[in-house]
Amino acid sequence: MKSIFNARDFAVTQASVAALLFLSIPLFNVIGFSNHKLEAVLHGLGATITVIMSCQVLHLTYPMLRGKKGAAITLEWVLWLTNILVLITIIFGNWLYIAYRGPDGPQQWLMYRSPEVHLIVMEFKEFVSLYPLPLGIAAAVLLRRFRHKLEPGSAVSGIIALLITLFWICLLIGFACGLGLTKLKMV
Repeated sequence: MKSIFNARDFAVTQASVAALLFLSIPLFNVIGFSNHKLEAVLHGLGATITVIMSCQVLHLTYPMLRGKKGAAITLEWVLWLTNILVLITIIFGNWLYIAYRGPDGPQQWLMYRSPEVHLIVMEFKEFVSLYPLPLGIAAAVLLRRFRHKLEPGSAVSGIIALLITLFWICLLIGFACGLGLTKLKMV
C-alpha cells in the first residue's frame, strides 16, 4: 500500500514550520518596550532570513564539491542573493546601532552594569557580523570566475568551500550574540 505522504512532503513541512517559527523571533520586538521597534524588527528579520539563506548556501556547497553538473551556477546565484541580504541586514543593523549608542541607550546601560558583556558580546558581535560580506563576495567572485572549470577536489573548489564555511560560521556567531543581546535589558 502506497503512503499518502512521501519523504519530500515531510521534509518540506518540517522546513516550512521551522522557517515560520524562526522568522517569528524578531517579531517579538513588536511586543517589547522600545522607541526603535521598526529598526529592531527589520534588522532581526534580515538577520534571520540571512542565516536561513546561508544554511542553504552551505548545503549547496556539497554538490559543487562533488562536481555535480550545474551545482556551481545554482550556488553562485543563491550566494549572490545571500550577499545582498547580508548587506541589507548590515544597513539595518547600523541604523539600529545609532539608537544603541545614543544618550541613555542600551550601550550606557550595559557599560554601567556589565562592561565586560558590552566588550565581549556586543563589540565582538559587531566585528564578526561584518566579515560575512567580504567572505561571501570573495566566494561568489571565485565561483563566477571558475564555475565552468571546477573539478571535484580542486584547490579552487576547496577555497570556495572554506570561504562559504567561514561566511556561515560568522553569520551564526553574529546571530547567536544578537539573540543573546536581545535577552538583556534594553532601553
